[in-house]
Amino acid sequence: MKTRDEMLKKMLEDLEIGYLDPDIYHILQALFRRKESFPASSCSGRITVVDALMPWHRKASTVIFKKHSAVEEGEIYFILRSSPPISRLWLVATGPIFHISALTLREATSILKIAREAGMKHSGILSISKRGIFVELKTGIRVTNLLKSGSFVVEDIHEVVRVVNEALAEGKNRLARFYALLTASQKSA
Repeated sequence: MKTRDEMLKKMLEDLEIGYLDPDIYHILQALFRRKESFPASSCSGRITVVDALMPWHRKASTVIFKKHSAVEEGEIYFILRSSPPISRLWLVATGPIFHISALTLREATSILKIAREAGMKHSGILSISKRGIFVELKTGIRVTNLLKSGSFVVEDIHEVVRVVNEALAEGKNRLARFYALLTASQKSA
């Protein structure tokens, strides 16, 4: 497990090179202001197109498109007209996720309470060790659509894009609630 200073340095490097999700930076800053915890990894939610036999296969898959904001129909049409997939093309929308290193059980519980109140109901403690408590904050938001497989190609791109954008927007709403509750908790502390 990395230290607070190492993770802060990595976040600033990721920000500088454009790798950090821009709509999550203010939340990461708020998390780094906490004295007994810090973020170890994060994602503000995203929409991806994955070439894989099944969308949960990580080893035998390739992410061919990734965006942390709403997608447009034209982007998906372009992917469908591009070269044929090796396996199948899946359109996947996922909500925000954070991994937090907490020094105490009290701090881990406090962060979990804030996250759950914000709608991150699939959150919990992943591990406890001498170095701290590792917490995962997740919304549970996930929409997966098969786009292309063999001769099958999804017909109603408009509706599929509307639904994944709706799912992403819900994740961003929960992210905003998390930030509001997080900053309110820091003011009252």
